Amino acid sequence: MRKLIFTIILLLACYVGYIYYFGQEDDKEKAEIIINETKDLGKAVGDFLSAQKEKYDEGEFDDLIGKVSSMLNKLKTGTGETQGEVKDNLRKLQKELKQIDPQKLSEENQKALEKVIGEVEKELNK
Repeated sequence: MRKLIFTIILLLACYVGYIYYFGQEDDKEKAEIIINETKDLGKAVGDFLSAQKEKYDEGEFDDLIGKVSSMLNKLKTGTGETQGEVKDNLRKLQKELKQIDPQKLSEENQKALEKVIGEVEKELNK
């Protein structure tokens, strides 16, 4: 499936390039518009990805660790929610933790992530 999509995109890019260099004037203008919009899309995707990296750097990850830590404390102390509710919340947070790409984190946060995931799994397996 991935090869099919790549092939289609490659064919479209070749077609637009052909029209851009060898097409009639109005076709050349349309191809230029497509190229400019594609450049803008690439810049927007790059900006989005850098903003996501900044969120990791600014501590969005720390908030998630805080949530998990508070859930673990509730489970250990037995206050507030029932243990079933806390375990359900821990399962949800565990899914969020596993979606984090550790390679985008600093070494300190990578270690903290591993520790928190281990603690969550330990509590869920009790």
